[in-house]
Amino acid sequence: MKKIIAKNKRDLIRKLRANLSNSDEKIYINMRPSVDIMVEVLEHAPNVKYILCPKSLYLLTSIRVKKALERVGVLLVPFGEGAGRPNKYDEEVVNKLKKMYELGVPVKEISKSLKIPLRTVYHIISNEEN
Repeated sequence: MKKIIAKNKRDLIRKLRANLSNSDEKIYINMRPSVDIMVEVLEHAPNVKYILCPKSLYLLTSIRVKKALERVGVLLVPFGEGAGRPNKYDEEVVNKLKKMYELGVPVKEISKSLKIPLRTVYHIISNEEN
């Protein structure tokens, strides 16, 4: 897999032109695949089968681009884990917190019994209500 990493679109296109070849079948780009970026990829790596991008950017990529790539036999694939800090409390603790809240246990009591800061309890509850 060839990794092409750039800080902006213009730089990415320049690197695609310089680094891709006919033998490349799998490439990773660190930017959202737009139409002009995909044109450059297909032009400079005609045998590419997989284009990988970060999961967060895959979700932002237009359906039009995804379908156009499928028509030419190229799969756009989300790659890697999401960015950011991992959750401190596992699913079991969060589910227990939600159950206690649904049963009408006061928030301060939930905080004390689970040893979770009061503000965090409110945060988890508000995220579930949205």
